[in-house]
Amino acid sequence: MPRYQTVSYEVLKKDGDFEIRSYESFFTVITNESNIGETMGFNKLFSYISGNNANKEKISMTVPVINDLSENHMTTEFVMPRQFAETGPPNPDDQGVTIRRYEKHLIAAITFSGNVDSVKILNYKNQLIEWLAKTQWKTSGDFLLARYNSPFSLPFLRKNEILAILKD
Repeated sequence: MPRYQTVSYEVLKKDGDFEIRSYESFFTVITNESNIGETMGFNKLFSYISGNNANKEKISMTVPVINDLSENHMTTEFVMPRQFAETGPPNPDDQGVTIRRYEKHLIAAITFSGNVDSVKILNYKNQLIEWLAKTQWKTSGDFLLARYNSPFSLPFLRKNEILAILKD
């Protein structure tokens, strides 16, 4: 498997499969998605990194691919490489793709392997909520699914995470 650039973070606390992390600011490109099994959003973002942007620039694939797990809408996001950390990535040509900047923030994470489906997502999200209830950390209410591997990877080799953005 090729090694992809990933978002860097510092682990502040580790407890089994759970972590509290500090992330520096970074950019993503984002689009709406209809459900977790769809690929339309992924395809739009892949087109963007393949040169469908204002600079006609090919951009390296990074990990994770992020899905916002909000009940009223879902999105798919590609993290932009570190080279865009200061200036931001090129503007998209597709109006359905936008740029998002995450400011420095804290994240709670639970890591798991295998295929991802709505039952597994809910299970790990609930485990993360239960673990956080035993700590001083409070969520902002935003939960994300982070996937690090190709859908063609063997399930037991896949790394997935449920992330909770924490309040300051």
